[in-house]
Amino acid sequence: MANFRIAVCEDDVPSREFETKLINLWAEESGIAAHTDPYTSAENFLFESEDRLEYDLLILDIQMGKMNGVELARTLRRRGFGGALVFLTGVKDFAIEGYEVGAVRYLLKPLKEQELFKTLSLVYTDFSKHEKEVFLLQSGNDVSKIPYENIIYIEARGHYVHLCGKNKAQLFEKEWKGSFSSVSEDFEKHKFFCLRRGLLVNLEHVSKINRTDCLLDNDETIPIARGKYQELNEAFINYYRKED
Repeated sequence: MANFRIAVCEDDVPSREFETKLINLWAEESGIAAHTDPYTSAENFLFESEDRLEYDLLILDIQMGKMNGVELARTLRRRGFGGALVFLTGVKDFAIEGYEVGAVRYLLKPLKEQELFKTLSLVYTDFSKHEKEVFLLQSGNDVSKIPYENIIYIEARGHYVHLCGKNKAQLFEKEWKGSFSSVSEDFEKHKFFCLRRGLLVNLEHVSKINRTDCLLDNDETIPIARGKYQELNEAFINYYRKED
């Protein structure tokens, strides 16, 4: 199994060192291969990580400098980050905002070892179940993990592949130079349907279909290729039968 990648973004040095120490202790006691990267601020994270979204868990202090933890989380969700988020803070004021970006937990300081361990185990259990259910998008030396369930569709655009996704309530787009055929087979294994040549849609994000169009849950309408309606209709019905 791949390393469980964790980032800790905390501007208070003693707190950051304590949190990192606890994470390493949890990993050691649990026998889990984990790697933790510390960051000193939201700006430091964005600068150092650039567009790499490979972390499985981000532990963010909310009250940091110019950009707080919630603002950082919103930025990362817009960029397509699909990993887990855990917020740390000494006040409860940001709780609602934290859950708006899909936070798993909201832990109050001073941090309790038992609460952090319980949260780490919860996130790791989910990570273990879905480890292979992510699309690895490599751009140069950077790698982004995007859960297939968060991808609405992929489309060939000339020599590029365009990806449209939705992470919680945040829509995001990615585009990279490459062959559509090199990734289409993997997507077809993850409940994606070939709506027309060079375009695969995720059945999970299909809201409605008729004989000419397919309505997606990002309110985008895509024309259906001639002769594809019956096949799409059957795939759509079968998908939701399996879900039930």
